[in-house]
Amino acid sequence: MEHRKYYISILKAVFTLFFLICFFFSHAQQQLQGVVLEKGTPKRVAEATITNRRTLEKALSNSEGGFVIAAKEGDTLIVTKYAYSSEYYRITDPDNIAVSLNPTIELETVTVTGKTRKDELQDILKDYQKQTPYGAGRPKALSYVFNPLSALYGTFSKSAKNARRFNNYAQNEIQETEVDKKFNKYNVGEITGLEGNDLLNFMSLYRPTYNQSRYWNEYDIRDYLKTSLDKFNREGRPTADTLPRISIPEQPLNKKEY
Repeated sequence: MEHRKYYISILKAVFTLFFLICFFFSHAQQQLQGVVLEKGTPKRVAEATITNRRTLEKALSNSEGGFVIAAKEGDTLIVTKYAYSSEYYRITDPDNIAVSLNPTIELETVTVTGKTRKDELQDILKDYQKQTPYGAGRPKALSYVFNPLSALYGTFSKSAKNARRFNNYAQNEIQETEVDKKFNKYNVGEITGLEGNDLLNFMSLYRPTYNQSRYWNEYDIRDYLKTSLDKFNREGRPTADTLPRISIPEQPLNKKEY
């Protein structure tokens, strides 16, 4: 009889442990899938940052707006994206996570018929190239054989040099335009909270290069700005170097003499 009671108590303990394990795993953190949408439209929002408020774990939505993050029912997700208002989403249904973000900037729909800055620069470069017999680039090898004077002109003429100089300028302008898309006054001000001269000094001191920023996503931009802001504050928010002001003497206006 005593042995029977002993085995019954062991079985109860085993079942209790099994129940607790099942309960733990049913409520444990899982890799949950979700999607980020633009509010009121079927548009998927890519490169949105999703943060689990409890664990601070982060994820980034892909080109289709989908994301995967370690979370469980009851957790709150913080979803942020440039040009959208932040959204707090509490997980009530782990199998159906759809977060809608509200755009903060509404732009009028316009039809663009003009050329981009890149197209304009390339057109100017073509005009330069037409000014030399063989273009502004390196002449073809046979040009030296059949028409050596023209080939040399195409290599060393003033127009060719100007074209090569302009090509370097155009490439630099195109790259700087790409940097401006990620590192601009509105974006930096919104993320860092800086204003006025502090914002201008920060942007001058910590502007990234094209090679630095060319593959950045939303999370990379925020991480770079946060790290740079910490350094900016530690150094006492220094002032960026500026060109000295040039005083221009007042010029007398031409007066009609009677």
